[in-house]
Amino acid sequence: MAKRDYYEVLGVPRSATTDDVKSSYRKLARQYHPDVTKENPKVAEEKFKELSEAYEVLVDPEKRKRYDQSGFSGVESDFGPGGFSWQNFTHVGDLEDLFGSSPLFRQLFENFGMPYGGVASRESGRGSDVEMALRLPLSAAVHGARPTLEVPRARPCADCQGTGAKGGTALEVCPECGGQGQVRRVQNRGYTQLITIGECPRCHGTGRRILERCPTCRGSGTVTTTEKIELDVPPGIEEGAVLRVPGHGKAGRPGSRAGDLYVQVVFEGSEGIRRAGQDAYSETTVPLATVLLGGSVTVPTIDGKADLRIPAGTQPETQFRLRGNGFPRLRGSTRGDLIVTVHVLIPRSLSSRERDQLREALGAGAAAPEGRKESFFRRRSS
Repeated sequence: MAKRDYYEVLGVPRSATTDDVKSSYRKLARQYHPDVTKENPKVAEEKFKELSEAYEVLVDPEKRKRYDQSGFSGVESDFGPGGFSWQNFTHVGDLEDLFGSSPLFRQLFENFGMPYGGVASRESGRGSDVEMALRLPLSAAVHGARPTLEVPRARPCADCQGTGAKGGTALEVCPECGGQGQVRRVQNRGYTQLITIGECPRCHGTGRRILERCPTCRGSGTVTTTEKIELDVPPGIEEGAVLRVPGHGKAGRPGSRAGDLYVQVVFEGSEGIRRAGQDAYSETTVPLATVLLGGSVTVPTIDGKADLRIPAGTQPETQFRLRGNGFPRLRGSTRGDLIVTVHVLIPRSLSSRERDQLREALGAGAAAPEGRKESFFRRRSS
C-alpha cells in the first residue's frame, strides 16, 4: 500500500503550526488508543503507527523542512532501510502526558515490539528536577505575589536541534544494542542462567550514536542559559509550601521530557508577628498608666500598623482581637484575625511627683501617715 502524505495522515494543511500538528496528533491518538477504539486491533495498531510516523516528521522543524523539500526521500535516512519503526519514535513523552503510565499504554508499546521503559518511554533520559527556595515578605501570604525568578536551565542546543550531532546530521544506529537502548547479558551458573537487561553503556540508552559531535554543545545536546520565570504565589499559601513548575528543570536527552522546578516558599519575619492557621499573633507592651486610665497604642499588623484601644482597668496578658487582620485561606477571600497580647510595663520606681500625680489621678487623696504606708494596689482594692 502506497504511503500517504504526512499532512493528510494528520489531517492538517501544509501551513499548520507546530501546535496544530500536536493538537491533531493528540486527538487522533486518543481515537486509536486500544482501550477506546472500536476498530480491529491490528488495523488500529497500523493506524497508530502511521500517525506516529507522520508526527515524528512534522513536529520536528528540521525533518519537516527536508520532507517539504524532498518528500519521503528527505527523511529516509532518519528511519533506516526498513522504514519507520518504533525505535525511531522520539516523542513518546507526548503520549505519556496524554495517557499516563497506565498498563494499557505500556502494553501498547510491548505489542509493537518496543519495551516500555527502554527507548520508547525515554523516561530513563528524563531531565532531573531542580529545587530552590524563595524568600518573600509575610504580606505575600495575604495578597499573593508574582516574583520573577532567574533559574539556570539547560536548553536543547539550537545548532544541533538537541541531537548532539554537528549541524543536526543523522545519527547512527548504535552497533552495541542495535538501536534498542538496552543490552541483554546472560550468565551461566551451573544448570541455571542469569539474564540481566540494562542500559546500553555505549549510547546510554538512546539507541543512537553520534558520528560527529556538535561544536556548540560538545555533543551533549544542551546549552546552559538563564531563564526568567514569573511565579504565581497564591494568597493564603503556607510557610514551607512547595510550588511545582512543570518542564522548567534540567533538560533530558533528546526526545525526553525536561525535569520540573520545585520552589519552596519561605516568609521573612514581620515585627514579631507569627502565624497559626488563618490567625496572626503578636504582642505589645503598654505603660501602667495606660492600662489604668485607658488609652490607645499603635501595634504592627501584616499590612502595616493599626491603633488598638486599651480600656481602663485592662489586666496584664489580656488578648485583644483585631478582626480581619489575619491570613486568608488558600485562594480564599475572608481573612482570620490578629490577636494581640498586652503586657504591662510596671516601673521599678516612681519619683515623688509621679506618685502624687498618680494618687491625684486615681482620687487617692493625701499620702498615708508615716508607719501606715500601704501599697497602691492594696489601697485600690479596699
